[in-house]
Amino acid sequence: MTTPSTPVEITIYGQPGCQQCRMTTRHLDRLRVEYTYRDVTKDQDARDIVTMLGYLTLPVVVAGDVHWSGFRDERLDRLAEIYAAAPDIAPLESAAVATLTEADDA
Repeated sequence: MTTPSTPVEITIYGQPGCQQCRMTTRHLDRLRVEYTYRDVTKDQDARDIVTMLGYLTLPVVVAGDVHWSGFRDERLDRLAEIYAAAPDIAPLESAAVATLTEADDA
């Protein structure tokens, strides 16, 4: 018996006028990766999440248990590759987390 796959939930926390926020969403749009955008200036819960995660700059990208701040095209590209290869949450485990975090180290 096969269980239906659960899409990886990707959330971008940003605000109007933020250049890096705009670059991040445009990059994901070009890569055809679905995401939810939450405006921290209008959404107190979104602002609280960003604060709880410890970030002081936007955008904040959250994909499952992986998150980062700022426009990071290498991470977005890798996220798109993972999303295209396995659009459910199960494969986005430690190997994917390690790969995403290694993108910044290179």
